[in-house]
Amino acid sequence: MWTFIWRFLAYALGILLLAAALVAQVSYRHLASISQHETYRPWLLAFCDYAQCALPTRRDSKLIVSTQLSVEPHPLYQDVSQIKLDFTNTAGFSQPLPQIELVFSDIQGRNIAGRRFGAEEYLPRLSAILPEPATLMSAGESVTAQLEIANPAADAVNYRVRFVYE
Repeated sequence: MWTFIWRFLAYALGILLLAAALVAQVSYRHLASISQHETYRPWLLAFCDYAQCALPTRRDSKLIVSTQLSVEPHPLYQDVSQIKLDFTNTAGFSQPLPQIELVFSDIQGRNIAGRRFGAEEYLPRLSAILPEPATLMSAGESVTAQLEIANPAADAVNYRVRFVYE
């Protein structure tokens, strides 16, 4: 009788340990997305304080808002446009600089040309003396991006700007 109870408890403990290992593996595999969730992040931060690990930086591209966009001809080069884009981090936390996705479309809304620009492209270093540009935007911080692109096709009458993280 007692061997049956001990065997049952051993199997139950083994099942619980295997289930905990499965949850740990799935959590580790999806840590980048799970750590962005406001409900789980405080728990993960507490766990990482104990386990001496680090969570990925918080990011939410929906909280980065474009405040001004201007597209003008380049003063020195023909068939080149200068784009100046001001955007603000409206989140209550610092987050990495996003990639800027710029897409041009025709009058029917079909995409004609598009490209993603990384922070190193829209925030160039001014000289070799200055340090690299900051990689985090503080809460409420505004950034001005400056780009030079070849003019898209003549039928590109609309453009769309999106902020993305990969």
